Amino acid sequence: MKRSNRMLLVIVTLMLAAMFLVTANVFVTVIGKVHLRSLTDLDKYVDSVSYIKENIIADRGMIFDANGLTVAQDEKTYNIICFMDPNRVGVGNKEAYVKDKEYTARVLSSILECDETAIYSILLNASNLYQTELGNYGRNIKEATKEKIEEYELQGVEFYESTHRAYPMGDYFAPYLVGFSQADENGKQVGKMGVEQYLNDELSGVDGYRLYQADKNGYILQGMKEETVESIDGYDIYLTLDSVIQNALATSLEETMISRNASRAWGGVMEIKTGKILAWGQTPTFDPNKMDITDYNNFGSQVLYEPGSVFKVFAYAAAIDSGVYDGNAYVDSGPFCYVSNGKDPVRTYNSSNYGCITNSEYKNYGYIEYDYGLILSSNTITSSIITDLITPDVYRSYLDSFGFFKRVNTDGIAELVGNINFNEPVEKLTVTYGHGLTVTMLELMQAYTAIFGNGEMIKPYFIDKIVDGYDSNKVIYEGSREVVSNPISESTAKTLQNILERVVSDEIGTARFYAVDGMKIMAKTGTAQLVSEDGEYDEGGTTITSVMIGFPYEDPQYMVYYAFQSDYDKNNHFFTDPVKSLVSKIALITNLTKTNVSDATIESTIEEYEMPSLINHTTDYAFEKLNGISDDVVIVGDGNILLNQYPEAGDRVYTGEKIFLLTSDDGSFEMMDLTSWSRKEVMQLWNISGVAFKLDGYGLVTEQSIIPGTYVSRNDIIEVKFDNLKDPNAGNVNIPEENNSDE
Repeated sequence: MKRSNRMLLVIVTLMLAAMFLVTANVFVTVIGKVHLRSLTDLDKYVDSVSYIKENIIADRGMIFDANGLTVAQDEKTYNIICFMDPNRVGVGNKEAYVKDKEYTARVLSSILECDETAIYSILLNASNLYQTELGNYGRNIKEATKEKIEEYELQGVEFYESTHRAYPMGDYFAPYLVGFSQADENGKQVGKMGVEQYLNDELSGVDGYRLYQADKNGYILQGMKEETVESIDGYDIYLTLDSVIQNALATSLEETMISRNASRAWGGVMEIKTGKILAWGQTPTFDPNKMDITDYNNFGSQVLYEPGSVFKVFAYAAAIDSGVYDGNAYVDSGPFCYVSNGKDPVRTYNSSNYGCITNSEYKNYGYIEYDYGLILSSNTITSSIITDLITPDVYRSYLDSFGFFKRVNTDGIAELVGNINFNEPVEKLTVTYGHGLTVTMLELMQAYTAIFGNGEMIKPYFIDKIVDGYDSNKVIYEGSREVVSNPISESTAKTLQNILERVVSDEIGTARFYAVDGMKIMAKTGTAQLVSEDGEYDEGGTTITSVMIGFPYEDPQYMVYYAFQSDYDKNNHFFTDPVKSLVSKIALITNLTKTNVSDATIESTIEEYEMPSLINHTTDYAFEKLNGISDDVVIVGDGNILLNQYPEAGDRVYTGEKIFLLTSDDGSFEMMDLTSWSRKEVMQLWNISGVAFKLDGYGLVTEQSIIPGTYVSRNDIIEVKFDNLKDPNAGNVNIPEENNSDE
């Protein structure tokens, strides 16, 4: 008995010891993350298996124009995912894979408006995969499209949420300044061009994360560790660009492309006194929503070219500011033949010379006043300025003061730097009229702020402010006026302004066709030949036609630079309606004048409205929303649901402005009476309907090839004639015999 009790005690003791060892091992393993017998550190194994980290991507900041209208924003979209594995089952053990590939491809292609064969091919090639996506066809689809697909309850077709960067104003709102962003492999938007790239860190914000423990099946058990750090959304960016002025610039550039058969056109609008860029455009351009980009160069800052005669003003500036200029003194405008004094060119009338500088078209105006050298854009007189009034070295130093041949450094704009050939005597002469050097539009606009202003050169900028998206009163950065240098005195600037006003107002001034009724402007024109492949100027070939305008003359507030490349035409500076329309629109928007493009008197009570969103609504709804905004609504088509509108939602609309509403899928409509419509209004009808127009002339419509009441479609071409500049060679338009070019 005693022996049995003793044995029982031993067994119990051993059992208790074993339990203690097991408990201790578990305790050490769980708490200390060390295996007691092998002394293996289990920490890295436990963490890697049981901890899961999910990123919380911050919302990207928004970009706004000067009026608070949205330029860029994140938009919730969806990507389509097709599950192909026959073993995949869903709720209720139902099949959850794409079983009928043909039917699925037919439905998806009809809704996504793409090729059925392409969708079917993707599904067929993915038969052995667990899942597949549909490439660009199924990415970034909108919620309305997702809902249409869901109505068909397609087996194996599901969606996952994504973020897409949307640009509501499309291709007209300075895409080369705004840029674009694209999603990286983690789904986060990353800037690739323009502001989106330059301020990517500010727009991106700070991503958060969620860290938690889960079992092997992903379930979070009670008591397991969980930590969440919320994301911080990116800052919002406000630009100085004005969407209405931007639209006016884009429209003018498109008109020039058509009317002058140009290969490209570009321009900018800026406040003279502040340096704020109000508009910046080029064509061809691209739509950041479609990424139909063919040229990544920003014409205004990355295209170097010889500026031509718009550059002559700087030779005059150097002479006037040096105190040696008398605008009433007479000078020989005939051929400037030259020799060298060993360093610089010297004028000679001997037949033995190095060569001769001539005016455009070899014009000889005889002895004329120095002021008229700029009014007539004489190459020979700018040559006389740097040989008779100042020296080439003085002129060169002024060009440096005007900031040429170095970076402007405007708000991260990608830019190239111009250069100059200034060694040989002939080079020192040709530079005075804009040949033998290259610049960018950005360099020119900065330099002209001193000419049109008070002698101070103001740095251009277009980022107005950066604000906290959570608190708009918290300003992180604010753009401001910056004086780069003082290349000339205020009195020099005023003298130049007086001459540049005469370039427009004088009956023989080269910019007389840019005159705008109701307002005095200043301007300098330019025509520059492009250099051919053999290094020679292409006489009569491709040219760059340009103009720099400042207005109003009495108190200069705004400047416009405008340029286009086309085949040479000595009368390019005669066909100026697109530029005049732009200047008039700016004047109207900024309350400088009450005269519009068609020279009609505008009532003093001009009202401004914000265009409502009308797409997908009925025409009755549209008329109700437009009541009090416009009495001139043009319905394009016979439908009842609006498919497109112009102006776009959020744009500013002014009293008397036509509003176009499209109701037909194919663009067909009953032809209206276009009599007295402006060229711009006809182009707006062209753009919204897609029906082709052939435009002959400028001004107001006088004739149309298809009578009112006739139905037209996109197979038709409608010829429209205007009351002005119908045919420059017909004899009924008074184009002066003297050449208007000014190389």
